[in-house]
Formats: sequence, structure tokens, C-alpha cells
Amino acid sequence: MSKKEDSFVWPWCLAWAVLFLLTCLRTVLVMFHHVPLDVNEGWNAQLASWTAGGDHQLYSSDRGFVFNNYPPLSFVLMGGLVRLGFDAIITGRILSCLSVLASAVLIVRIIQVVTGRLPVALATASLFLVTANTAFQGYFGMNDPQWLAQALMLGGLYVAVSRNVADLTWRRLFLCAVLIVLGGFTKHNLVALPLALSVWLLCIDLKKAVLWGMMAAGLLLVGFASCYEVYGVSFFRDVFLHQRVIRLGRVIHGLRQLPLMGGMLLVGLGLFFRQWRSLKWQDPACLVGLFLAFGCLFGCLESLGEGVDYNCMFDAFVAATLLCGIGLARLPEGPEQKRRFVRACCVMSLPLLFLLPLWGVTSYRQVQTVSLKDREWQTYIQALKMHSTSLLCTDMALCYWANSRDAIDGFNLSQALKKNQDIVALRSVIAQHRFSLVQLYGTSAHYSSGNLTVDSWLAKAGYRPVMDNGELILLGYVH
Repeated sequence: MSKKEDSFVWPWCLAWAVLFLLTCLRTVLVMFHHVPLDVNEGWNAQLASWTAGGDHQLYSSDRGFVFNNYPPLSFVLMGGLVRLGFDAIITGRILSCLSVLASAVLIVRIIQVVTGRLPVALATASLFLVTANTAFQGYFGMNDPQWLAQALMLGGLYVAVSRNVADLTWRRLFLCAVLIVLGGFTKHNLVALPLALSVWLLCIDLKKAVLWGMMAAGLLLVGFASCYEVYGVSFFRDVFLHQRVIRLGRVIHGLRQLPLMGGMLLVGLGLFFRQWRSLKWQDPACLVGLFLAFGCLFGCLESLGEGVDYNCMFDAFVAATLLCGIGLARLPEGPEQKRRFVRACCVMSLPLLFLLPLWGVTSYRQVQTVSLKDREWQTYIQALKMHSTSLLCTDMALCYWANSRDAIDGFNLSQALKKNQDIVALRSVIAQHRFSLVQLYGTSAHYSSGNLTVDSWLAKAGYRPVMDNGELILLGYVH
């Protein structure tokens, strides 16, 4: 684009930046309440607190009934912050927001390095931020390592891209490998970018591809050796042999996320194929195209597993954003340039025109109810703190805020039972009435741990309702 067309870009950036700040109001208003935004928040916090305390194994814990299939880096980081006195859930939410902002900055830099066009890079990143906090708002400001891992991976991509392949020295390859491996040890489902980078390097420079492969393999070996030294063989068994029910029909769960980023996906692919004939393999646009293809493929494959959320498509989301920015910056100059750019921007923003009103309604309801839920949760947290040495929580955030180290990972427990694994340790301690209180969801007339087998263990052991407030319920052993 020429500088003349930038007159449209700056108002566009300003408009979406203002909208993004408005979406952040909801994030700030709910962030500091002691109410979980997702069940994973308590799960991540419990594992971080175990890492901080040092009295639990992070994998295959004998005392905590939690099934951990995540790599350890995020828990080590958050565990260090917990030792400094920070709340793992609140701090994790802040870190998630900062990671999204860091990802946006990296998107700007990558597009600018590849195309030399800062205004278009800013315009694309502003739309990325609004989409991240509307279409995918569940992960913006949630205590989860997904966006931290995405930011690390994008850092690796930023180091790798350049207008000149000769600039890709061994030092840059090594730094790229370090960041990507760190991202992999933060969240294990990010395989699209490493694979795309490997294929791209093989196509442009065999020596650099071999060097990159050796560096990445060496760093992985160091990481795996460190995990074996600290956690033993349990790390490999829990992460790589994790039991999960697979259903082919769940591929729809992954595919239905594509329309939420549909504007950027259509524009990115359209411009990429329009410019395809003039591209050479050395062009970073080809690397980003591979990144998008693998992101969609692995996102759909990962979505087959029960319990996998829409974050499995975040690689595709990031890649589509990058492809959009690169394509827009390379629109051919001419009398039609500005018109094409405006038309592309309209297509990119189309899904958000439908999403923003829906987001406004749901955000208003969430802000209205979070204070009420906070007061309810404080009642239960204080009740649980009186018995914090002998609790069992199905919502792990409650146990975390009550300073208890016992919790039950209801979803993965159900997955294990569906795979015909008998959780003998949990059944035994329930039968022995080790827990003075058990937290479930429901009412006195109808309550459930989320698993019929566990419910039967509790009923047989004599656990009955002792506190009920309409949504949460506490059970105690009744002789």
C-alpha cells in the first residue's frame, strides 16, 4: 500500500483499539473476584500450589486425585509466584492478558518485518485483539497457559522470519528453537508451527533445516532429561499416554470455531492464493501458509478428544491473522488499491459485527452476576477453611482458595473410569471417611460430583448434605 491509503488505516486502528479497550472493561470487572471463570482455573492453580509446596508430585500424585497431562513449565512459573505470595488464579488471569498483548505486539513486528508496512500491521493486530476478547473471550484473562505458550511460539517465529533467508544465522535458529521448545513445554498441543517451520526450511535450505532439527532435538532431549530427573517416568506416562475418550463427531466442535475468525480466514487465504504465482518458497508468507494449514489440521484432530476446548484452533487463528496482514500490505498499487483494501477490511470485520452485540449481552450478565457469586463463594470458602486439612473439592478453585491441598479432577477422573481404570486410592479414602467435607454442585435433593461412580462411593460411605445454598453443596460424613 502507498502512504496515501494509510489515511484509511489509522482511523481503522483507532476504532478497533477503542472497541478493544471497551471489551477489556468486562475483563477487569470480573478478573479480581474469587469466582472461577472456568473449571480449568482451579486445576491450574492446584498444580501450581503443589509445585510451590513441594509436598506433591506434579505427575501421578499419590495424595491428589488429579490427572496432569500438561508439561510442567507453566506450573513451575506459577509455583514460583505462589511462593512469593501471589494468588495463582488472579495472577494467572493477568498473565493471560499480558500474553495476548505480547502476541499482538509480535504479530505487528512479524508483519512489519516481512512487508515493511507498520500501519497495516497495526490494523491487523487491532482486529486480532478484539476477536481474541469477543469470539474467544473465555481464554482472555483466564488462568490457563494457552496464550503464554502461543506468545512464546510467536516469539520463535519472529526470530525466524526475515526478508532475506541468508539472515537466518545459526544464532537466530538457536534462539528460535529455544522459544519454540519453551512454548511446547508450556502447552503440549502447539505442534503446527514447529512442523510448518521444519517443512519450510527443508524446502529452502537443507543445511539450515538439518541444523534447526538438531538444535530443536537437542533442546527437547535436555528438557525431557530434566523432566525425567525431577518427575521420573510418570511425566512421560501422564503426558504422552493420557487416557481420553475420542469421538469422531466432535470434529464439528473444532470446525465451528472457524466462522468466528472467518473474515480473516477468507481474506488471508484469498490474498495468499491471489499472490501465489509471484511467491517463492523463501517468502515467509509460505511459512505462514503452512502454519495455517497445519493449525487447521491439528486443531480438528485435537478437537476429537472429549473435553478439548476451542483453544485447539488458536494456531489457526494466529496464522490467519498473520496471513491477512501480509496479504493486505502486499496489495498491488493502482487506482483499485484502496477500494480492495477497504473491501477486505469489511470482510475481516463482518463476524465481529454479529459477535459484538452478543458479547455485550453476555458480558453485562456476567458482570451483574459475578459479585453475587463472589459473596456466595466467600461463604463456602470460609466454611471450607475451618476443615482445610481434610477436604475434597470437585471445583478445584474452592479447595485452592480454602488453602486445601486435596481436590478431585472430576473430568479426567470420569475419562479414566470410562477407560475402565479403577481409581482404588480415591475409593479407599472415601470409604475410610478421610474427608470431613466434600464439595459438590447441586441441592440437598439432587447433587452430583459429575460421575455416578463417585456419587455411589460417597453415598455408600455415608456422606450426606450439611450445607446447601442452591448451587454449591457440602457433604459431611453422617454416622
